[in-house]
Amino acid sequence: MKTPPSPKYKMLRVGADKLQPHPEAQRELSPARIKKLTANFNLDAVGTIHVVDYPIDGKEAYWIIDGQHRWRSLMDLGLGEWEVDVKVHLGVKTDAEASALFLQLNDRLSVKPFDKFKNRLQAREDAAVAINDIVTKYGMRVASSTADGCIVGIAALEKTYRLDDGKALDKTLATSTGAWGRRTFDAKLIEGIGLVYARFDGTIEQPAMVKKLAKYKGGAPALIGDARGLMEYLKGSLARSIAECVIGIYNSGRRVGRLEPL
Repeated sequence: MKTPPSPKYKMLRVGADKLQPHPEAQRELSPARIKKLTANFNLDAVGTIHVVDYPIDGKEAYWIIDGQHRWRSLMDLGLGEWEVDVKVHLGVKTDAEASALFLQLNDRLSVKPFDKFKNRLQAREDAAVAINDIVTKYGMRVASSTADGCIVGIAALEKTYRLDDGKALDKTLATSTGAWGRRTFDAKLIEGIGLVYARFDGTIEQPAMVKKLAKYKGGAPALIGDARGLMEYLKGSLARSIAECVIGIYNSGRRVGRLEPL
């Protein structure tokens, strides 16, 4: 008879006040979700909370990987002593492993793209690391909210990266920051410029592209607005319309080295 495999977890019942959200492998808390849970809380429906138990910064705790909103609601209701079912995942001893576990437990649409990206980055997934390296190379960062120097379009970054393993994304951010500085960029702007660089790799004079985009009246917002108007004519996506506008701007006044429409 074969020896059954050893379990990769253990089940415990512990007080909610013995748990803490993992400082890295977690999504941002949603106040609206906590408010809703608290207002309609059912102690019989708390369910299982997934945790890991290695020390972080010298502190021992059961670190929550999945279930922090239910835990927060218990704490806000003054029920820290209430015992909850806890699934302790064994063998997880680093933040990278904890982030990989978060992704396994939260493979669903309700998890925000930024939270997934953050944990993919913590888990050192190749594409996430490469995208983050390109973004930070130009003095920007991937973020969950808009502000100068932040890029919130995770899907646009990943889509552009996949065009050619990051070459178009690198040139897109070099061009965008060169033309308009480190500002908040519309996701479709990244996709549109990325399409141009992916299609015409090696034939675009990047300094000329930067100079022409920088001189475009109204800057990036005007470019996006003009692309929306073109989109009605082309009957295509906004990213494709932005790409066509960028091609037109680049071709303006050029006799040689003109780019063909996509």
